[in-house]
Amino acid sequence: MRVRFGELSVDELRARESISSRAALAWARLRDGDVEVACRQMRDIDARVELVVTDDLDGVRCAELTALEPSAWPLAELLLSMAPSDVGCALSLGRPAIALERALAEVRESHELDLSRATLRAGFGRGHLLEVTLGVPGGSGADHEQNAAENLVRAVIGDRVFETWIGAVHAAAAPRMPSLRVLDVRARQPQLSIDDLFATVAAAALGVRLGLAGLPRSAPLTLPPTSGVAASSADSSREDWTLLEVEPLAEDRGRRKDDLLLASTCTPELLRCYLDGSPCSSRRFARADEQFVFMSYVDDELTMSQRAARRSVIESALSDALTDVGAVTGVGFGVRSTYVDFALYDLEAGLARLISRSRELELPVETFIQFFDSELAEEWLSIWPGARLDEA
Repeated sequence: MRVRFGELSVDELRARESISSRAALAWARLRDGDVEVACRQMRDIDARVELVVTDDLDGVRCAELTALEPSAWPLAELLLSMAPSDVGCALSLGRPAIALERALAEVRESHELDLSRATLRAGFGRGHLLEVTLGVPGGSGADHEQNAAENLVRAVIGDRVFETWIGAVHAAAAPRMPSLRVLDVRARQPQLSIDDLFATVAAAALGVRLGLAGLPRSAPLTLPPTSGVAASSADSSREDWTLLEVEPLAEDRGRRKDDLLLASTCTPELLRCYLDGSPCSSRRFARADEQFVFMSYVDDELTMSQRAARRSVIESALSDALTDVGAVTGVGFGVRSTYVDFALYDLEAGLARLISRSRELELPVETFIQFFDSELAEEWLSIWPGARLDEA
């Protein structure tokens, strides 16, 4: 269900009204001190959203509204915005990071596992996602150890950082440590301990962002001549653009670029991450906090050269419309759809300009804007009133 973008349909408006009414009842229960019922009522609105109420070390009651799936964050944000000012709790969207000692204590209590002497390894996988492995002394790699390791990492760095940067958390068996530490300067010491967890993730994320270009390319993008597709008037000589050939997952029009055949992009890691279904976040691919989106339109041209010529005109016009608010970052051809990717520095202004210029270009009714971010997987905008992505 969309909650942030687009003109909502009658059914979507009714669903939103129902959510608002049910959320009001849940917040009222919480205000009255009936925590169990409040949490159950919030969960009944959507199973992907969880309300957790705890008391911090100072005795302050805290209510954390968390999304159990990335696509549910917009809904969690909406529900949190409906909380009354007199709810009697400190509210947060997702659980914030907590101290390591507290996180270790929670894992000991919930999983009966002591990870205080766990070792730490971390490295990047595809899409700038961080892979974290905890070495559990005397462990076996059992499921409860995996769950404990993930819960510990999530607690130490907080829900939002976890969802943005962590691709996977693993628990690996490690040699059991003696109860007494023996000082031996010749003994091999683990490179990292669990005490380094927060600093390691923070340093890794900062390193990625510092290594990104300050701004994406602003010139129109073209497929290189070697693709066999006619080039546009844009410069095709840049070495940092990547041509990708893709095996389509759909023979007809795809909602998530499922019918993509050929693409050229200056953000190949983002595109691969998206196509693989891995967690996507614009923050991992743009230092200047742009939002990455893509437009798709149904293409009824008979030949690839005709499709390329038409796409070139559309791409150039949309690029000009985004001056000072965004840039074209990729193009692609699907079985039936043609795609243009964008980085928007000013999201609201960029979306408005894309819609306005697309109408001037008289793009097809089945023209939609979608988001690369996993958090916005259920959000989309139509160029023309009444058109629906889920019916296209």
